[in-house]
Amino acid sequence: MNPTVFNLLNVSSEPDSIQWSTHQQLGRSGASIHTLFECQESAQRIALIRCEAGASAQSHHHHGHETFLILDGDFEDENGIYLKGDLVIYPPGSTHAWKSSKGALIYATWGGAVTAKPAPAAEAAKHAAYDNSVYDGRHLI
Repeated sequence: MNPTVFNLLNVSSEPDSIQWSTHQQLGRSGASIHTLFECQESAQRIALIRCEAGASAQSHHHHGHETFLILDGDFEDENGIYLKGDLVIYPPGSTHAWKSSKGALIYATWGGAVTAKPAPAAEAAKHAAYDNSVYDGRHLI
């Protein structure tokens, strides 16, 4: 099999060069998506997200990890404001809402299903052992 090669720097400078689809599941508004990889069986996904100024999403739950790299603009959730160059890594079992005041271009990966409601307590306990002490989301520790 041959790999897929995609230049994020080119897309960052020319976001209209690719095909975007409306991304409004789970209470999202003002966002578009370009899927690079998706596995229906495992719910793993890699995509580019384009947010208009004022875009937002209601609170949602990640059964697997979520990792996103801000390529341009700003992106904010309950844990902070993320800017160009920030790589944000959420462990499995995380829940958050988000918004983008100025708009953003984001490279995102999901390691499992995303649902509107948090997981039951048993699933949350399964993810409790996740150790992110090596990296605090902004600085090496």
